[in-house]
Amino acid sequence: MANTLTHTLNFTYTKIRTSKLVNRLGAVLIFLLVAASSCKKNKNDEPNNAGSPDSPTTPANPANPKPETGVDAHFIAVYTTYRHTMAIDDKGVVWGVGENFRKVLGTGNDSRQLKFVRTIDQVKSIAVDDSRSLVIRNDNSVWAAGSNPYANFGLDDALAKGTFTKVFNGAEQIEVSEDNAFVIKADRTLWAAGVSNYDAFPVAQFGVMKTFTKVADNVKAVSARMGHILLLKTDNTLWVCGLNVNGELGLGHNKEQKGFVKVTDNVKAIKSLEYHSLIIKTDNSLWATGHNEYGELGIGSKTNQSRFVKVMDNVSALAGGRFFSIVIKTDNTLWAAGYNGFRPFGIESPDQTKFIKVMDNVTKVSAIDYNTIIIKADKTVWVSGANTFGQLGVNNRDDVSLFTKIKLDK
Repeated sequence: MANTLTHTLNFTYTKIRTSKLVNRLGAVLIFLLVAASSCKKNKNDEPNNAGSPDSPTTPANPANPKPETGVDAHFIAVYTTYRHTMAIDDKGVVWGVGENFRKVLGTGNDSRQLKFVRTIDQVKSIAVDDSRSLVIRNDNSVWAAGSNPYANFGLDDALAKGTFTKVFNGAEQIEVSEDNAFVIKADRTLWAAGVSNYDAFPVAQFGVMKTFTKVADNVKAVSARMGHILLLKTDNTLWVCGLNVNGELGLGHNKEQKGFVKVTDNVKAIKSLEYHSLIIKTDNSLWATGHNEYGELGIGSKTNQSRFVKVMDNVSALAGGRFFSIVIKTDNTLWAAGYNGFRPFGIESPDQTKFIKVMDNVTKVSAIDYNTIIIKADKTVWVSGANTFGQLGVNNRDDVSLFTKIKLDK
């Protein structure tokens, strides 16, 4: 079942290098395969060569952009999605780049941006998904840009203008997913807007919360992706709910979970990824569960796991994409495991079933399907991976095979 799910999300492009005749036949075959699979993914939805779990491929010669002119970006936070990226600079200004789907960048229009542009100021936290961006401003108010058919906070007309609009007060943390927007207040109550799949939020009327609604108490963090939700409570217990096709909930089976159930204790950080999940325990050890056909769990094998298994020690931050994981250790080194097609590791390397060190002096990391963005100790920003929508901010849509420093216009 896991393979069926992932097969519907990806198709494999195989480059044939033989005689001219075979090349022509190969081109015809590729055209037919792409046409037949158009109901799965198309050029606008998925980077070309996006391997499947059964037959991973990597681009033959990933491109690197020419060095850009301008000044080094000095960011303190970054959050990337499949289509765009948002970041906060050291003056509290938000910058956005990439596909402006549903005016998600908050620039007042839907124009794609290939270099980072300023959007809103006085911001201290961001969270974004393909169709929606949330920020917390210095007064702890939450502002939103973009739209989502499930949760427009009752502000459809205002959000349609394409600029950030105030939607909530008193926020300490924010998070977004395909289906939900989340706010954690200072009193550790969790508020959600969006869809209540798998009976996650019984207070939802007809399964939808159009405005922020209180859904839980004593919540320290929330992370949601591809239909599954991880909830970290103030007593450091981990609770889970939702889709579990690949064992991503860590329950010891592959059945969906309706309503939240407790999984484990002594957890300090959580990350829900497409088909797998990562957590850090209070002793800084890294644990992982779920899909592992590329080795993305970093356990030295390609066997899926349905329970959290220990991976390594001394980990401080979590990120990852569709089939890879990338983490920061307590000494600020960056480590990666899994699929390295499109080079989300930022280095030339085959896929890895165990974590390998890829960079020093890293303080922040954000990743999504096939790309990674990091902030180094000097606040400079570096990017690598797929760049189909210009989401890496290198002034073009070419993929980037090695970590490349971002420049901003003066």
